[in-house]
Amino acid sequence: MKMKVMAGMLIMGGLAATECAYAKEYPVGGPVQKEGMEIAASYLVDIETAPMPSSMVMGKDVIHLETDVHATQDNKWGFPPDAWIPYLSVDYVVQKIGDADFMEFGQMLPMSAADGAHYAHSVKMKGPGTYKVFLKYTPPDEKGYARHTDRETGLPQWFSPFVETFTFTYPQS
Repeated sequence: MKMKVMAGMLIMGGLAATECAYAKEYPVGGPVQKEGMEIAASYLVDIETAPMPSSMVMGKDVIHLETDVHATQDNKWGFPPDAWIPYLSVDYVVQKIGDADFMEFGQMLPMSAADGAHYAHSVKMKGPGTYKVFLKYTPPDEKGYARHTDRETGLPQWFSPFVETFTFTYPQS
């Protein structure tokens, strides 16, 4: 009997750990493929980071807006397929459709979570509605990430900055 109770507790504990492993991600847009990268955007709620930058607000109607950026099979900058692309600058602008006064903007920060590395930032929303997000991706050389340029091991010039635009509803259930 004790073994059955113990086994049940272990199973329930395992299920609880599985349920808590990842926060619920709400889709914002993508995936899209551009410049040898697969890009997707989503948001989560009630996310804390360490260190917690002063720009990372918390509270009601705050989302953790994130973008996942991984190499595709045809990536020409030396990253294997599905590898996270480091050192990007990702700027965001969030606007509420129908509310010309609402605009939140900033630069996403690189960070890691249980499901991998990504770029993200907290955004204070203006209640329920439809929102548009503009994400500007700037190549790693802006942050000093070097690439080989010699004949034998060299890589081509980085891509030019580009913007992806997604429309999403907040909140989602």
